[in-house]
This record gives sequence, C-alpha cells and structure tokens, in this order.
Amino acid sequence: MGEFSKYVGEVGEGIVNDFLTLFRWRNMNNKELPCCTPTHEKKTHGIDSLFIYESPLQKQSLVSVVVSTKYSSNPYENVSTTFRSHFKDIAHTVECYGKSRIKRDLTKAFKGSSRKDDVGVLFYINNDNSGTKDNIKLDDGKKKGIAAHRISGDLKFKTIHVIDNERADFLYASLNFIKSKYSDYEFFCLTTSLNVAADNQTNHSPLMPVEYITSPIIPLSVSTSSGKKFILLCDFVFTQESLTLVYHLARNLCADFANHYEIYFQDYNALEHDPIVDEVKMSSDTGVEVELFVGSYNKNFRSEANG
Repeated sequence: MGEFSKYVGEVGEGIVNDFLTLFRWRNMNNKELPCCTPTHEKKTHGIDSLFIYESPLQKQSLVSVVVSTKYSSNPYENVSTTFRSHFKDIAHTVECYGKSRIKRDLTKAFKGSSRKDDVGVLFYINNDNSGTKDNIKLDDGKKKGIAAHRISGDLKFKTIHVIDNERADFLYASLNFIKSKYSDYEFFCLTTSLNVAADNQTNHSPLMPVEYITSPIIPLSVSTSSGKKFILLCDFVFTQESLTLVYHLARNLCADFANHYEIYFQDYNALEHDPIVDEVKMSSDTGVEVELFVGSYNKNFRSEANG
C-alpha cells in the first residue's frame, strides 16, 4: 500500500508539472522547508513546486508561487475533512516560506522589486474520469462545496488558489487547444495604474500570471503580420448574454490594438449557436470593421464551423 501511495503521488506531481509547462512556469521543485512556526507542530514543510516571477500585473512586484499537489486514485470523498487538512497544510507552508532563508536566497536574484507576494496554489485533483463529481467548489444539492467552508482565522496567508478536477479540465483543454492552434501566443495583461509602463503600452506576458489560474476568463494575444489577435478562453457556458458581455469586454479592452477577436467556450455548437453569434455581431456594429470568431476549445466535428 505504501508503494502504491508513493506511485500515486509521483503521478500527481507529473500531472501538475505538465500544467506548469502550459503556464510557462519554471519549476524549482521538491524543496524541503524548515518550519519556523512552533504552532504548526512540524519540523519541515514540503514544497511540491515553486515558481518566482516579476508580476506583469503590478509593477516592481515579485511573486512566489508555492504549489501543493494533492492527487488521489479515487473520486472525491469526505471533501470537507480532506479539504480542511489540505488547505491548512499549504497555508502553513506559505507562511513559513515567507519567513524562510530559501525565499531570501532565491529572491536576491530579482532586483528592483519593492513588493514581494507569496501565493499558494493547491491542486486538489484525482483520477476519476466520470465527470460527475468534478466540481467541489459549489453546493450540488446533496453536500456543501468548499466555497461554503469557513477558513480558520489562525491561518496566515494572503491568497491561495484551489484547483479541482473541473477547473483542471478547463485549464488543460483550453491552453492545449491554444498551444496547438498558435505556436506563439502571450497572456494579455491590461495596463492599469499598478503596472503602467513608461511608454504607456499594453502588456503581453509570455508567462501566465497566477491570478489567471482561477479566473473565469483567460485573455491572450497573438501577433500576426496584420496585427494582433485577441483571444478569450471562457470557463462558463455559452449563452447570448455571456457572448455579448465577453465581446463588449474584448472591444473595450483592445480596440486600440486589435480588430480580430476569438472567443472560445467549452460547449459551443455551430449548428445551435452560429445564429446567436450573427445576432451579437449585428447588434454590436459600430461601423468599424471587426472580425469575430466563436468556437469551442473542446474540438469536435460539431464545433468546427466558426472556430
């Protein structure tokens, strides 16, 4: 049993490493971190993956992403109890990382950062392929999701992102779809007062900001000989209302550098949804020539017509 548990853990770490590659995060893995907080009642914390980068969303901000992988061979069960344990574990790890020599040594290589943020990412995933219990965030009528879970006030952390099977499916399918469609893409980062550059240009990052790992929309851009394409990957169902809102968002964000927009949903169906796309195009006509393509990142013969 011990050997099998070890093997399951190794498989889980390999799966998460594939995700980090999609995010273009360089993994400093398998760090053993001395515990420096007596109330944790531990000698060490294990860091499954660690990535440090200069944030494109906030100028002079250095972000350390501490990743914990909790992978199981079985479907989700006793979620409330296991989630509480997993969350406590990563919160304690992030807290001690923030006080550690490892952090001080690694961040010395980054100059000019006035702010240092430590962010946790918990991959709470398993080998269940049924798709029936993938979302543990929200209530399903029988049990409460982790969104209703009350976090202990004793835990000291700023941000921890939780990835369940459903979110992992979205990240894997959508980013692999873009990777296969465009060999050279970047993550779009809106210019704000927090990251305004000297030349006042919009930011396009080769690395995915950690904030996007749980965002309902992941924005990207692709450079072409005729200009940039703006792409939105949506982690919600296709409706006329959702397309209208996302399309207007794209136009408001990127009208100054893009007139080609691609919006992808999981459940887009060309036969059912193309008339809705045409209606949204006509209702949003401003007299400026714009290209809008809508499709699915889960490609099949039913979704191909307008992607």
